[in-house]
Amino acid sequence: MPMYEFTNTRGEEKEFFFNMSDAPDIGSTVEDEDGNEWTRVSSFLVDAGMDQVVHGYPYVSRSAPRNVAGAKCNKQGMPIITSRRHEREYAKRHSLTRD
Repeated sequence: MPMYEFTNTRGEEKEFFFNMSDAPDIGSTVEDEDGNEWTRVSSFLVDAGMDQVVHGYPYVSRSAPRNVAGAKCNKQGMPIITSRRHEREYAKRHSLTRD
């Protein structure tokens, strides 16, 4: 069974096993055995039209929208991504994907 990534309201991350046919949709919630609520998040980012690039952090994203909430920006308005978690949160907030 594949593992799927989830987060809770405290920002903790946890992986759960589901059959592919039973996996919850991204954004839906499940409860663990202790009654804690977890929200499914995407475990990958896809950016159509861009080559796969492995970034060191921090980095300036040239492909993300400029001057939007969720990241400090450089003088040209390009967001500065500070960590993998920040990259995921930024992508989720702005409905972005990456290869």
